[in-house]
Amino acid sequence: MKSEPLGHIALLFLAVNLTLALLLHMERLPVWIIGAAIAVLVWRYFIYLGRVASPHWVVKGLLVASGFTGIYLTYGWQPSIEAMVSLLVAGLVLKPLEVEATNESYLLIFLSYLLIALNFLFDQSPLGYIWVMAILVLTLATQVAVNLGGEKPEENHIISQSPGKIVGQAFLIFLKSIPLALFLFFILPRLDPLWSMNISTQAGTIGLSNSMSPGDVAELGKSDELAFRVRFLEGKPDVKQLYWRALVLDYFDGEQWSQKYKPEIDWPPFDGDSSENAQANVSYEIILQPHDENWLYALGVSKPITTGIGVSEDGRLVSKKKIHSQTLYKANAQLNQTMGKAGLTKKASRYYLQLPASGNLKSRQFAQDLKSTHKGSLDFARALKRYISENEFYYTLSPGALNSDSTIDEFLFETQKGFCAHFAGSVVYLMRSVGIPARVVLGYQGAEENPVAGYYSVYQYNAHAWVEIWVEGLGWLRIDPTAWISPERIEQGVESALKNEFVGFSSGSSWLGSIRNQMNALNYYWNDWMLSYKGDAQQKFISELFGDRDQAQMIGIYVACFFALIGAVFLTLLFDFKRVRLSDGQRLIKRYRLGLESKGYELKDVMSIKQISQLALTASPHLAKDINWIREQIEVCLYVDPDSRFSKVDYRKITASIKKLSRQISKAQHA
Repeated sequence: MKSEPLGHIALLFLAVNLTLALLLHMERLPVWIIGAAIAVLVWRYFIYLGRVASPHWVVKGLLVASGFTGIYLTYGWQPSIEAMVSLLVAGLVLKPLEVEATNESYLLIFLSYLLIALNFLFDQSPLGYIWVMAILVLTLATQVAVNLGGEKPEENHIISQSPGKIVGQAFLIFLKSIPLALFLFFILPRLDPLWSMNISTQAGTIGLSNSMSPGDVAELGKSDELAFRVRFLEGKPDVKQLYWRALVLDYFDGEQWSQKYKPEIDWPPFDGDSSENAQANVSYEIILQPHDENWLYALGVSKPITTGIGVSEDGRLVSKKKIHSQTLYKANAQLNQTMGKAGLTKKASRYYLQLPASGNLKSRQFAQDLKSTHKGSLDFARALKRYISENEFYYTLSPGALNSDSTIDEFLFETQKGFCAHFAGSVVYLMRSVGIPARVVLGYQGAEENPVAGYYSVYQYNAHAWVEIWVEGLGWLRIDPTAWISPERIEQGVESALKNEFVGFSSGSSWLGSIRNQMNALNYYWNDWMLSYKGDAQQKFISELFGDRDQAQMIGIYVACFFALIGAVFLTLLFDFKRVRLSDGQRLIKRYRLGLESKGYELKDVMSIKQISQLALTASPHLAKDINWIREQIEVCLYVDPDSRFSKVDYRKITASIKKLSRQISKAQHA
């Protein structure tokens, strides 16, 4: 590996490449790492100018220790993808301080490749792919620039190139790699990895959690982060029916709701073709954003038609693996079917009637008084609806904190301002106070349609909590207290219900909305295609391409295609090696020789520019001024200019003089 000092072109490429690779991760990097990167680049520039010395090994050690300390203070001991990427970036940022020679710069380049690849852990959008490919070409160009040589290319017998030509050469290398990449993606079987690291990403923590305090869902209502996208394959529910179940909470400790009851989970061995699924009135597929948990989102009573997904006793869809990356799954749903008609076990009943031993005495008494005049469960629910509808309750994203030990009492009889979690938690409490099994269901309600692609987006501000009560003979029935106080929230969406507090993209701007829909549709099609192209989809494409063949024939085709591509790459490289790249001086000599030979001059291959000019002077002494001027200019290019290059103006001027000399020789010959 070469160890020549790096030239200014190579250093420039390294600096620009490092900057753009860091920009890929800008939004997830701590501010101190960004500041350190700027400081290091400025420091390295002054080292190149010779104004400061390279840091001593003690200083380097202190910088490394500071980097580890900064990562610990920022992320703690909890491992996450962001922490690991930041640790890599911290090391990458310090590396330029010790890059002095060609061999030292290769590690920086290879780390840049790794940093580029890590971007796909966070962003798989089509624009993200384009941005990554552009930086990949620049990294290739950096490698080419470093490989071309150092401070004195004339001593290394290397012809330096302009930055534009270096980028062009890197782009050609990139283009030559595309056929092999396409073969690996489309043809090579897409197998599951032999191992994986289930490390969470902090980006995935935006969303629902395993517990619910009154203000938690209200905080989600202030986020416009995407939760998932859904396409309805069969049937199209009304927006009022879009209740996306994620969690069922049964335990209340006086402040927050959580899940203590562990219902059984059925893991269907089928792949979607059961008689039970055939009765579904809605079929849908979801592209889920990573949230680092096992739960999925289910509409109505859903049955999965994707392997690796189970159905819990309380109607939730559960994945065997935690969702650390975008995931696509399909399910069939019965929107009007109810659960629990067969009855409620004593164990389940005990969980769904649980209440703290003390607190909220006013709410308990209120429930008992209301139950004395409304005996049936449904009558009691209707009475609660009248109470909430007729009193001054407000639906808001900013309800304020509940500070007392009896939060249910404080909400129902004092503040009367809340988001969906306040209403749902209070109603479940009142139901349980009079012996009606009830539970809080946490998920999302509603969706935003994209008319361009025909799919729906569900955002964090669609987060919602509602109630299910168990009624003998009817099973679990959904009750949504939010609809009692703000029916437009369910019927028209959160934007209509909270016009002054809505944080999402308003549909009022037609042209901005159209652009947004187009971009979102492109993103959806891209992710849907990337996630769907495996298994049956890949087999179908291969069958259409090569026809129906047995396994042995397909293996033969795979091997033949692979070696054909490798052979094509080697032929291309062989062509590049054999192709002679001429300097400006060499090209001018070639043009000069052709001009003279076309006029009958007999030139030998070994003749120098001096010998060629002497022959021209002997044959045409009257053109001595032009012949000597051309010779001088070519000699300047060959022996004076270390880069053996001319400006475009000078090159054209000499070329025009050679053409003029050729015409003058021709006139003299015909005179």
